[in-house]
Amino acid sequence: MILGSFSLTADTSPITERICAACSHPKLKYFALVFSGFSGGFFLNGSLPWKPDDFVYSSPDDDIVVLMSGDIYNRHEFTGTGENLSTSAAPALVARLFLSQGPGFVSELNGDFAIFILRPLKKQAFLYRDHVGIRPLAYTYNNQILSFSSDFIGLSRASCSGEGIDEDYFLKYFRYADYRKLPCGRVIKMPPGHYIELSDKGIRTTKYWKPEEIKTDHNLKHEQMITDLGSLLKDAVHIRCDRRFTSGAHLSGGLDSGIVAALARKEYASQVQFHGLSWSPRGSEATGANVTDERELVTKTAGKAGIHPVFCESTIDKFTGAWASFYEYFNFHAEYITSDVAVESGINLVFSGWGGDEFISTGVTAMESDLLRELRLGLFLRHNLFFRPKLFVKRVIYCVVFPALGILDRPTARALKNDAYYLRKEFGKSDRKMIRDFHFNTSRRIFHLRMLEFYHLQQRCEDWARGGYRNGLEYRYPLLDRRIIEYMIGVPSVLLCKTDEFRPVLRILGKELLPGEVLRNYSKRDPVYIETTRKLFRDAARINMDEAESWKSNPDLHFVDFALLEKDIAGYRGGSKEIDEERLARTLTYLKGIHEFSKRYHEKVEAGSGE
Repeated sequence: MILGSFSLTADTSPITERICAACSHPKLKYFALVFSGFSGGFFLNGSLPWKPDDFVYSSPDDDIVVLMSGDIYNRHEFTGTGENLSTSAAPALVARLFLSQGPGFVSELNGDFAIFILRPLKKQAFLYRDHVGIRPLAYTYNNQILSFSSDFIGLSRASCSGEGIDEDYFLKYFRYADYRKLPCGRVIKMPPGHYIELSDKGIRTTKYWKPEEIKTDHNLKHEQMITDLGSLLKDAVHIRCDRRFTSGAHLSGGLDSGIVAALARKEYASQVQFHGLSWSPRGSEATGANVTDERELVTKTAGKAGIHPVFCESTIDKFTGAWASFYEYFNFHAEYITSDVAVESGINLVFSGWGGDEFISTGVTAMESDLLRELRLGLFLRHNLFFRPKLFVKRVIYCVVFPALGILDRPTARALKNDAYYLRKEFGKSDRKMIRDFHFNTSRRIFHLRMLEFYHLQQRCEDWARGGYRNGLEYRYPLLDRRIIEYMIGVPSVLLCKTDEFRPVLRILGKELLPGEVLRNYSKRDPVYIETTRKLFRDAARINMDEAESWKSNPDLHFVDFALLEKDIAGYRGGSKEIDEERLARTLTYLKGIHEFSKRYHEKVEAGSGE
């Protein structure tokens, strides 16, 4: 976790002290740095094997300071410089590449990183964020002072002390809202794939990664695609392995996490026990006809890969204990609980299959529009079950017509209205661009590019990076390797329709890694997890009802229709059958999390307390 302030004219120490205090945490130790025009530093967590050299590099002779959070995974690719850069700490590698190639060096990197580069004598400073946006980084530029931190909440607290929280930061839990928004409107999330340069000429932003310029490779063959992606997938896991860590992986009954976990286990073959961390709760029973028990699939995958499965302990005490950290794990209470289990088991590196749905394992319906556009009519008719007329017409309408016309299907429109039910009318409307980016994709290429822009991928990675680092965990996401993303953007959709299988690439690549039951499972639902979560929300709501009245005095909750909320609470207590219990319970839990976050956010920041 890094932070700092740079100015060509002003003393930045007071600002940096406030940021440091706002970002401090009992488990973190702060190391301060001061150079000409710059003050800042980094936090170390003793549970992680990082050393100061992994955060900072300084060479007065070369007029360069590098402060960074994260890692570079393709160090082995940089040779011929007269130095063995493959064994260099990441900041030293960054310094060498910057000095030899200039500011555009970053385009060749493959990693998860937030980088600050200072040239004290030249009076220049640069901020970089990795291609996809895995590592968090935010900044503010005010009165010719550039301040930044990989803890965006701490930077917001320091920059907007005494001010209310921007409601857009909270509304993302009730409607489509811009995930880039932060508690402080003056603090900006650094755009992924960009860098900022600050000098006596002013501040300039440059986009260094341009996936939109990737062309579709119409000469690519199906067999070559499978071979290429298989190699990329294995290497994406391989380069993210670090023997200094004790590793585990998220493990569900699906393809993405199962393949990543199995490949990671192979890399850590010498590690005696490799944990597969599942959100599925232990103890509950699956009920209903034809219900797939996710835990059985997890157990089968774990058994085949030599992984020890660990299931989530979703008790009401653990669930309510997550309220104060609601925003550290992007509303994933199961990960808040699972992260504690990981730490207690001695794990400090977790591999995740996050990002598969958006790229390598995508089954997006926008492929149907591609088939029509390319006049692959025979394949389109077969792929959409022409021999079943009603289903055929339905798929054409939902997969082709509605996206082209910008029409939401009724279930989605009802769900949006339901989620915003307890918001005041002026706050209940979803961001139309966000709806478009997620739902109205008229080609698979557009879908991939918009998934990078929609920002839900980065949001989860950012929140887990912040919460995980404080807890002593590092997360890595092989399926968001930029090479996989770039490759998938260039794949013609016709190659993904060679079979009738849903999400065909990983289903093929997983044949040697996953049990048949998982490969044949087309559902992504975990009924036991879903029902357990609903029960936790209902039980928590009964607790929260007693204090909901007091939330009205919190100005950060001004967007809530408290009159309607109180009316439904009274109706629920009176046994009314007209109250949607699940909607009420969900809203009460979200509002409790917001209220607790708000209280902690507004705690007074004592400058210097992070030292």
